[in-house]
Amino acid sequence: MSGARLKRFVLDAARLIRERRFAALLAKARRMTKVASRTIPIAQFERTVAAAPRLMLLVDAAQGGGAAAAATRSAADWRDRGYATLSLGCDPLGRLTAALQCPEDPSPRLSGRLTSWPNGSLGANALEVHSLAGFTNPDQLVGWLSGQVKQGLEMTFWWHDHYLICPTRHLLAPSGRYCGLPAVEDCAACLPDNPHCLDKPLRSVGMPAWRRQWGELLAQSVAIRVFSASSHELLTELWPALAPKIRVIPHEVTHIPLTPVAVAPGAPLNIGVIGHIGAHKGAGAVAALARHIKAGASEARITVLGTLDTSVPAGMVTETGAYLPQDLPALVREHGVNVLWLPSLWPETFCFVLHEMKAMGLPILAYDVGAQREFLAGDPKARLLPIDASPDEVLTAVTDMRRPVA
Repeated sequence: MSGARLKRFVLDAARLIRERRFAALLAKARRMTKVASRTIPIAQFERTVAAAPRLMLLVDAAQGGGAAAAATRSAADWRDRGYATLSLGCDPLGRLTAALQCPEDPSPRLSGRLTSWPNGSLGANALEVHSLAGFTNPDQLVGWLSGQVKQGLEMTFWWHDHYLICPTRHLLAPSGRYCGLPAVEDCAACLPDNPHCLDKPLRSVGMPAWRRQWGELLAQSVAIRVFSASSHELLTELWPALAPKIRVIPHEVTHIPLTPVAVAPGAPLNIGVIGHIGAHKGAGAVAALARHIKAGASEARITVLGTLDTSVPAGMVTETGAYLPQDLPALVREHGVNVLWLPSLWPETFCFVLHEMKAMGLPILAYDVGAQREFLAGDPKARLLPIDASPDEVLTAVTDMRRPVA
């Protein structure tokens, strides 16, 4: 599957060059720099891991975003408590990677690619599982994780996305919007032609078998940590027997400072969208709004503080490129953003961006689904729209939110 992922990257890069969307191209190229080229000899791997006392094993295939950041923070927390951490993941091509870091080391003691999943016991104290959506062979992964549990490891799941429910991982229908979690028979009919399942071989999996194997693996865990009540509801709807294992524990957000952003009273409407905006994050919705504005519906502007993974009418969207989190309030001020929009079309499991938005004190628009609904409900500065809201409804909402309160 790594060859298919490389081909997809090359095709995407060529498209971005044609569209002269160089900020998005640079962001994609930066992700590809994470491709691990050095292969770790198995003897060296086994020897180095065996020498690490008090070992925590973390499995995470996220290539960025909140899931990867959460796994990184969790590993750092374990090291602060005196544990070495062995992180097993994958590079953007889906090839297995390993990184071993000890509490006293400023950098990994071991880092590179593995040719196969390690055999036997690794001597770890416990196993923490994060996002699994990047791995190329789910059946093999299920077997390996189950094998670790059978060797005595206590396994905890962190629910960052919905990959274990569906290979699309974000529960998007072919239309690009949240599917609503229909009956499994409908899911089986949807998956074969669903472009949001990016790894095409997974479009042929049998959905009943997919959910059965992951449900059986989740049942072997000691706990499943979810970050919102919305995720709890989804899991218990599909796997009611798992309810006693599920713990709703939101992410820690104390690292996000309160940085209010002042808005000029007479400034024109400038809609801010934050992050790397791919299909599940609402790239299509942003493009549709841009076309609606260009057609003469408004003089509003759209500013993407990050990157947008789709083409838009020329001159309608400002795209800043990648940013550091601490620079976000200054960027919002610099570009004159006065209303924030989270166009994410899937039921978020948690959303750090929403916390960053709220810390700036600007009005926020989002869709009435997932953790975004849960977080914004009752906020006087926020508004929720139905997931199928039209571009005109979005524009009407942000225009109304921009008006000063009498």
